Amino acid sequence: MLRSRPAALLRAAALSAMLLQAALAPARAASPFEVVPRPVAARGPRRAAACCAVGGVGLVVASFPLKQLADRRYDAYLSEADPARIESRWDATLRADRMANGSLLAGEGLLALAVYLQFVRPSHDAPVALVVEPSRCALALRF
Repeated sequence: MLRSRPAALLRAAALSAMLLQAALAPARAASPFEVVPRPVAARGPRRAAACCAVGGVGLVVASFPLKQLADRRYDAYLSEADPARIESRWDATLRADRMANGSLLAGEGLLALAVYLQFVRPSHDAPVALVVEPSRCALALRF
């Protein structure tokens, strides 16, 4: 590595010459880019997405009163003293709790499906299509 002043001046002069050469170089005749129009996907009404969203919200909202019902049935189970009725109260508690959990899970699943149908799914005419082209597969499945 050169540490002398003449070496530094030599490097600066070479760099200046390269920058000057680049600045004075003739500009290439640049042709404008070809404008390629983007295909506009025709999006019709998405009834399936709307129905899934409404059903999902309904099931999620319905899960809250069902959970409260399960809590009330559990409280009744805890306060029961008759051994014959304890098992039936426990079964009713489990049934209400499972209905609440199922309602919540199904509602969340429907909401996720609504988001998929509305925003993620590509807009194709059919999810299963028979494509006859030499460069493509004969059967195309689209999700």
